[in-house]
Amino acid sequence: MDTKISLAVITIVAVSMALFPLIVNQSANAVTKCEDESGKSHPWIEGCKQGWYDHDHCKTYNGGTGEVAKGYKVGWSKGSCK
Repeated sequence: MDTKISLAVITIVAVSMALFPLIVNQSANAVTKCEDESGKSHPWIEGCKQGWYDHDHCKTYNGGTGEVAKGYKVGWSKGSCK
């Protein structure tokens, strides 16, 4: 029984270590890709990053208003709740 539990723990740790860079990299992509949008205002970029972050972390949609809301919508569409 102890062998089965140890094997399960090792498997969970290995899978977590394998998936961690993918999760971290996606958040880093949000910053880069939102900032790379040419001609967008600072509020739009901040909204984009926040929308992407919120969707990646399974938070509720909270777009705000104005340019922030426009950027948030784009960022939200690029994120994914897992």
